[in-house]
Amino acid sequence: TAFIFFTALPLVLLLHVDIIHGEYTVESADYVIEEKFECHFMNGTQKVRLLDRWFYNQEEIAYFDSDKGYYIPKTEFGRPDADYWNKDKDLIEQRKAYVQTYCIHNYDILHSVTADRRVKPSIKISLTHEDPHSEHHMLACNVNGFYPSEIEVKWYRNGVEESAQVVSTDTFQNGDWTFQILVMLETEITKGDTFTCEVLHSSLETPARVDWHPQESDSGKNKVVTGVVGFVLGT
Repeated sequence: TAFIFFTALPLVLLLHVDIIHGEYTVESADYVIEEKFECHFMNGTQKVRLLDRWFYNQEEIAYFDSDKGYYIPKTEFGRPDADYWNKDKDLIEQRKAYVQTYCIHNYDILHSVTADRRVKPSIKISLTHEDPHSEHHMLACNVNGFYPSEIEVKWYRNGVEESAQVVSTDTFQNGDWTFQILVMLETEITKGDTFTCEVLHSSLETPARVDWHPQESDSGKNKVVTGVVGFVLGT
């Protein structure tokens, strides 16, 4: 059986470009066809670009670009569809009109709600990987529940910034108009060290910091590393 759904996702600010997404998906046991609308805004609504993107089994095959005014094939598989749609003058005019009726219309509604919205993040440090045969361990700083999506996360060891062994996930949505990110540090851990996860975000007047202090306890011949976490607001 097949199912169809449509969803309008929240307005996202990314590198000064606002994007509104809409998705339309048909799925069966053999294939997935997806249509995705994207509205790209530069400087508010001074410049608006609509993309109507078509995917077959997660591969983009063709898209409409309002800056061009027609469908463009991405693969040979999508070329017949693009040629067919470009011959439909009513469809092309409708897609051009979506810049106003879909993009700008939704921007005005969502921007009025989200323009001044700020939600502070929660911060948690955990020891995610521990190898008793290695001096290296993995610390993870989970930053969750913040809005807007722009954020900067840094690791420090004993007050010195660590960057060489830091790996970060992409920022992704929680589904409740907030975001989260996971930033990991691979490092040696010795008793007396202080590890700090520092978060800079527009919801915070000053950077927020969480400290993690390792403790050692002997268990037979193996040393087990645990941690004590303290939350500190920067000055």
